[in-house]
Amino acid sequence: MTLTSVHVPTDTGPLTAGGRGGERRWRGRAALAVLLLVCAVALLGPLFAPHAVTEPVDIPYAPTSGRAPLGTDKLGSDVLSRLLSGGGSLVLTGLAVTAAVCALGAAAGMTAAYLRGWTDTLVLRTADVLLGLPAFLLLSVVVVATGRGTAGVAVAAGLILLPETVRVVRAATLRILGQDYVEVAVARGERPASVLGREVLPNLAPVLAADAGIRFLGAVTVVATASFLGYGPQPPAADWGLMVMENRDGLTLQPLAVLTPVLLLLLLLLSTNLLLDAVFSGPRVKAAGRRAPAPEAPGPAGALLAVRALRVETEDGHAVLDAVDLDLGPGELLAVVGESGSGKSTLARAVLGQVAAGLRHAGGEVWLDGRGVLRLDEREVRKLRASVCGYVAQDPRTALSPHLRVDAQITEVLRARQVPKAQWPEEVERSLRLAGLGPGFVRRRPHRLSGGQRQRVALAVALAGRPRLLVLDEPTSALDTVTAAAFLTDLTRLRRETGTAVLLVSHDLGAVATVADRVVVVERGRIAAHALSAPEPAPTPVEDGPPPASEPLLTANGVRLLRPAPVLDGVSLTLGPGDCLTVVGPSGSGKSTLLRCLAGLERPTGGDVHLDGRPLAPDVRDRSRRQRLRVQLVPQDPYGSLNPRHTVATIVGRPLRLRGGIPTEAQPREVERLLGLVGLDPELAGRQPQALSGGQRQRVALARALAAGPDVLLCDEVTSALDPSVAAGITALIARLRRELGLAVVMVTHDLSVAARLGGHVAVLDGGLIRETGPAGQVLRHPEHAVTRALIAAVPRQTAEPRPADAAKGTGGEDR
Repeated sequence: MTLTSVHVPTDTGPLTAGGRGGERRWRGRAALAVLLLVCAVALLGPLFAPHAVTEPVDIPYAPTSGRAPLGTDKLGSDVLSRLLSGGGSLVLTGLAVTAAVCALGAAAGMTAAYLRGWTDTLVLRTADVLLGLPAFLLLSVVVVATGRGTAGVAVAAGLILLPETVRVVRAATLRILGQDYVEVAVARGERPASVLGREVLPNLAPVLAADAGIRFLGAVTVVATASFLGYGPQPPAADWGLMVMENRDGLTLQPLAVLTPVLLLLLLLLSTNLLLDAVFSGPRVKAAGRRAPAPEAPGPAGALLAVRALRVETEDGHAVLDAVDLDLGPGELLAVVGESGSGKSTLARAVLGQVAAGLRHAGGEVWLDGRGVLRLDEREVRKLRASVCGYVAQDPRTALSPHLRVDAQITEVLRARQVPKAQWPEEVERSLRLAGLGPGFVRRRPHRLSGGQRQRVALAVALAGRPRLLVLDEPTSALDTVTAAAFLTDLTRLRRETGTAVLLVSHDLGAVATVADRVVVVERGRIAAHALSAPEPAPTPVEDGPPPASEPLLTANGVRLLRPAPVLDGVSLTLGPGDCLTVVGPSGSGKSTLLRCLAGLERPTGGDVHLDGRPLAPDVRDRSRRQRLRVQLVPQDPYGSLNPRHTVATIVGRPLRLRGGIPTEAQPREVERLLGLVGLDPELAGRQPQALSGGQRQRVALARALAAGPDVLLCDEVTSALDPSVAAGITALIARLRRELGLAVVMVTHDLSVAARLGGHVAVLDGGLIRETGPAGQVLRHPEHAVTRALIAAVPRQTAEPRPADAAKGTGGEDR
């Protein structure tokens, strides 16, 4: 496991590295002060020059004197006057080139990423041509074509710097375009300019800011080099680069004529570089902090991982974890269960010596393999983790590099562990086998894997280092019941074959209780209880009465999609107003792809979709705005479906403006009404998504969809990332909206309890085909197809009944 880390202060003793954050801020402030001083000299210097830049004040290369404090240059002019007057052109040209490059690069990069196709190819090939030309050759050709002077140098500098900005912006834009909130904007009918300007550009701003600083450095370097070569301002103009070129032959006679402009150039470049480093290189993940070196007490005997009185708190002293005690022995599986915000994921990272930005370790001890993690320096902690631990993050989409094949993902770990290259094929096969995958996955990339397959690949990557401790953060949250059950079964097999200990973080108490040796419940940062198995009743399916006769609202006929193998193979469905269809099936069955085809975000290779009997274009961009507003998508991830740069009021209010018919002055009241409709306090309208819980974010996503005035809601796994209690609330909300507003709902889920609570009809999708369909009660009580029976059989029938932590003994002591 590789985590970037630095040390932060704790209140448990003096730190040897506690000043890193403060040191970085101090360096940034110092660099800013120097940069402002140099720019002030460059821009305001002419006002304070004691002589005209062409006025001879002494013999050439005269030493310092009262009339010429820095001596004279080769023409006898005052070096100080030329120095004060020679930086303005350089700084202003650098700023102008930077602004032009950032503006043109942002426009070209965003357009190429959004339009793709021949536009993307043309932009990239043009950038490749410019990058392939040597900078000196490009500078010379442009200056010859335009003539010597500032204008030609500025054009050349722009052409030299532009390709890199285009590529940086294009790559960042592609990443942002993959976010759910962008797809929602496209699906609701936003024009390309609005998508790029409202959804992409605000999130691109940090990238552009960092790139602008780098391009300014490049622009100053190119302009100064051009002046030194004689391409820029011509004598007798004052310019720092020109001063170096003019006076280099007199360096031994009058070094100040050369060294002073060189010094100012260096200060300009170095201060800019240090400022960029201070502003943009701050780590997002911090080490939990360490104390000054002290004799290390051995950890509890027999425990691979031991935690005593661990406390992690926010910067203002609020406890996120408080007085946590845990023990985990070799080969043992300990499940840590709790609702969102309980501190369970913070605990999983803290035991590895990591805390998120904004948190700090404030007390307690952690021993990993007998060594006190909090007493080791950064390098030793990383080495210890690499030799002992494997870590699997919650979201497999972000845990895997999208551009690397599966075998490359695993060999990256083997290379870091210095495993001989001859052993790589054997180790790759072993890791995949342990994770429950065959050799056929070796050459695949993540986009060709289902959610369950990605999770197993992430597990294989973690196993490549042969860890003795696996830390798994919500590994089953996005998996269907069959895949989740198989994954947990594989954990049992894995422990038996390798003796690996497992720390499993989850909010699904019923699932983990069937495989865990011990379960502890975390509540508000404390170990609140241990858990014992107890029967769990399955939810009773809601029985819908016979639907009223009505014309079909949404129909799909024989929808097919090939990639190149069939993902959907002739799927048909029909919904009337107020109907509900829950689509269930194992991971990789095509559920989300079907929803995307209905929304027009995936272009099917066959079949058609109709709304009110009228055909919908396969591509959402070819549909009318009214059609797009009538079919609204609610994405799966509550953390990626809302634009982090917008407030709740802006997110919910935008569809109102597209929909029209509501006066501008009345829109804030309508936003408040919609928030109340989904059970949110209208006071949340001024907050940004990061200030909301997962359940609140999902309700905002529902309010945004309702703001468009839809007839059909397409809900993609909207409860998968939520705790059971929160998920039940969201399901009840959708059921209520369906009844009250007459919405037709297509719900994609792997949670059969959602289908039971929503009622309506259920369609079981597997291998791109609907294997079984019918009323929810009938399908769930009397399944006919083997896939349906397997899904129902895999639903956990056990949950955990908590008991006070002080009544249960852990492996090495009490858990509280």
